[in-house]
Amino acid sequence: MRQRRRVALTAGLLVAALGASALYIVRSQQATVPATTSHTVTAPTFVIVNSQAALEAELAKAATNQQVAFVDYYADWCIPCKQFAQKTFTDPAVAKPLSTMHRIKVNLSENRPEDFALMRSQAVAGLPTLDFWLPTGERNQAARIIGFLPPEAFLAHLNEHALMPSVKSKE
Repeated sequence: MRQRRRVALTAGLLVAALGASALYIVRSQQATVPATTSHTVTAPTFVIVNSQAALEAELAKAATNQQVAFVDYYADWCIPCKQFAQKTFTDPAVAKPLSTMHRIKVNLSENRPEDFALMRSQAVAGLPTLDFWLPTGERNQAARIIGFLPPEAFLAHLNEHALMPSVKSKE
């Protein structure tokens, strides 16, 4: 009986410590975001979907409009997903090229069976995952991002995969 109590107590303390750590990380990030941003920039708006059908409809809109579709698979409880939203997408140098893309957020926060089916159909193994679909309607598999990237690395990634909008020179 004592052994079970010790195990239960240890497990409870571990869960409490993990919860406190996660809360500390989230609160410290929220506290530092305004202080580290010299001027407030809001992230470009995204169309939020939570089904395969809605995702396919948005991808079709992007292809019809000859736009790159930027798909952000995220969850409200995902700390690196929040870092993208707070640090990377709000960076003015990142917000500019994103503003030319059809931006889609796939909300996987609820862990529903439909969410897992959507993740399987899109080969999303973890969050955050970012995909880029070409104006032709094909996914640029090589451009997929898994995990957090700060603004500079995100921009380098866009350049590497030719996803930056081309600027026409005035003559």
